[in-house]
Formats: sequence, C-alpha cells, structure tokens
Amino acid sequence: MVLQLSHYATGKQMELYGMGMAVVDPQGKTNLYSSDQPYEHIREAENMQEVFHNYLSSEQGKNFVEYVSSRGNKLMEFKGVGAGDLGENTVAAILRNDLEGILLSNYEGKGFDERISEMADKYNLTHEATIEYVLAHELAHAAGYKAEAETEGFIKEYFESRVSHTEGEEKEKYVQLAGVAAQRENEMREVEN
Repeated sequence: MVLQLSHYATGKQMELYGMGMAVVDPQGKTNLYSSDQPYEHIREAENMQEVFHNYLSSEQGKNFVEYVSSRGNKLMEFKGVGAGDLGENTVAAILRNDLEGILLSNYEGKGFDERISEMADKYNLTHEATIEYVLAHELAHAAGYKAEAETEGFIKEYFESRVSHTEGEEKEKYVQLAGVAAQRENEMREVEN
C-alpha cells in the first residue's frame, strides 16, 4: 500500500521515514509504530480518537459529512485515528492512499490541544472552532481534495454555506472560519505556484 500524507501545515512535503506514532484501530486496539515516546503517543492517539468521534457524532460533523456528500464526494474509509511525529508546524494530518486512511494528530514535543490553542490564538478563534476547522480540513482531504489550496477552498465554501443556515454566535463563528480558510487558500496558492 502506498501512503501519502495530507496535512494542515505549510503545504510542504513531509518525510515519513522513522515516524513514531500510535494508532487506535476501528476495534479500539492501540498499536505503536517506531515510537520513542510510547506513553505520549498512546495518550495523544486515544485523545485524538475521542476528539474525532465526538466531532463526527456532533451536529457540526454531521453537517460537514452531509456537505461532502452533497458535492458528490465520499469520505475514504478510516483504518484508525492516532498521533504521530509530524513536524513542528503541523497540527493534524491524514496518512492515506486513495481508498483508506489514518487521521493523525501531531505529537512532536507538544500535543494536539496545545497546537490547537496556538492556532486559535494565531487566527483569533475559540478552541472549539479551531478543532472544527482542523477536522473539516482533514476530512476534506479524506473526501479527495489533495492540494492544500484546493482543500482550503472547499472548506471555505462549506463554512460560507453554514453562514446562511445559522444565527448569532454560530453564524459569527462560520464567518470567521470562512475568513481563515480564504486567507489560507490564498497563502497556499502562493506556495503551490
């Protein structure tokens, strides 16, 4: 199986050789791979599995999956959720081929929650909105969007669509998220060209 890594980061290729990680499979078993920090990787993998499960069963996650489907796309099959050493500037990534994948949070010296907090501060978002952003981004990769600019454009359109279906604080959140996606789409177009 040939695997590629799509990630929320700088849009640059990442080296996977010797990457330590832990993955919780669909049956709930946690597996370690080349980990020099097994306890941290297991803790982060189990945390990411819970975050991902909570998102997919939430109204926000269901809305996103429905949007993906309405665009004629389908999410790849997830063979696990985990944590791995993904490099300094990455929050999360999908290790994938064209049929299946593994969602990974980054544990390279700091965990997912700390990376989410840093990103939330950078874009002036709440912690929860930032998690929604990152998971929507990674699920867009799982729906077949490979290039970072293309992925950001897709989630920008999704967030814009949510603006017309929400009110109050939730509407403001989606306006902010669409703005972040638009900014990142422009940044990624510059990097990819």
